[in-house]
Amino acid sequence: MTRLLGALLLLVLPAGAGAQPDPRQMSGIPLPDAELNDGTVSVRVIRGQLSNNVPDQVVELRSGDIVEQATTDAEGRATFATLNPGQQVQAATELDGERIESLPFAAPGRGGVRLMLVGADPDRPVEPAPEGLVTFGGESFVQVEIVEESVEVYYVFDVNNPAQVAVEPPEPVLIELPAGAQGVTVLPGSSPRTSVDGGAVELGGPFDPGVTPLRIAYILPYSGDRLVLEQALPIDWDSVLLSVEKLGAVDYVSRQVNRRVEVPSETRGGTDYMLGSGPRVAAGTPFTLELAGLPHHSRMPSNIALAIALAILGIGGWGAAAAPAPSAGDKGRDRLLARREALFVDLVKVERQHRAGKIGATKHKSRRAELFRALERVYQRLEEDAAPAVPTGAGAANG
Repeated sequence: MTRLLGALLLLVLPAGAGAQPDPRQMSGIPLPDAELNDGTVSVRVIRGQLSNNVPDQVVELRSGDIVEQATTDAEGRATFATLNPGQQVQAATELDGERIESLPFAAPGRGGVRLMLVGADPDRPVEPAPEGLVTFGGESFVQVEIVEESVEVYYVFDVNNPAQVAVEPPEPVLIELPAGAQGVTVLPGSSPRTSVDGGAVELGGPFDPGVTPLRIAYILPYSGDRLVLEQALPIDWDSVLLSVEKLGAVDYVSRQVNRRVEVPSETRGGTDYMLGSGPRVAAGTPFTLELAGLPHHSRMPSNIALAIALAILGIGGWGAAAAPAPSAGDKGRDRLLARREALFVDLVKVERQHRAGKIGATKHKSRRAELFRALERVYQRLEEDAAPAVPTGAGAANG
């Protein structure tokens, strides 16, 4: 085992005689160790140098929404021994205000895994990360699910740094979501540095070697049977991967997809998907997806009623006189828009809980139906508020 660790350390040594290993280059990298008991994960926490162990430090080991905690001993080691082999786990700790995470890895079945989480050395000034390029790695994909009058869009991106050291990209990894995106949510498993500000999602650097996960979801309402989704990318996407739920007559077209295949569900009544792939997409180039055959309810009756009302008001010149007080109307509409946003957020949560197995099919179906009914009422109120009232006696006045 000692020889293996020595060889691995040599791989990350800078060129030149007498160079000393930098433990931060090994931080978070899981290493198999057959000398540990089966299923054991040993996490060592240090500050800067191998001699600076951090005792009494809380370390967590996360698997999905399940988090186990252990405290480091005098040698800075925290041990976890109650794991299911094969499950994806990730170790992390909060040290001196900095969250330090390992790469995700599979819990061992035979033997164990050792890794280090290395914080900054307080006696050594922190040098800024050099500038370097990162990309959305080849396993990054976009998934689209169809719901009533809206689609759920999932971005499952891996920000890949191919260098041997942490780098800071020349431009922030900032995703400006498509206009109309609602209920933007950071999904479990995304880097804790992921932040949402309105319709923008940012993942701050620097980026360690390997991949940093970026996982978000949002809802995009639509009307009619077509929807165009256009997403500009802040960094290169190494290769396009796309998954679209096959529901009824739904189909898609994307100029970035040159191969596609339909995957039927393995269970009766399950969900079929249309998968697509394509070549590299350069930063700044919009990824475009056009959906067709979407299920929808016709809005023609309400649109005709609104057009008639506007025509009557245009002829009679009553628009200004009939309009409600701006402050009251604006406040009412703001409340409706806030309610709509909250309902979309709840809808994303329900879908996420169902996918994670936290709620069953019956509760999922009833709760989603309840949210859709509430959304229908909100949209109806918004349409009613948008249609100006025709003043009583307008016909007599014009007669």
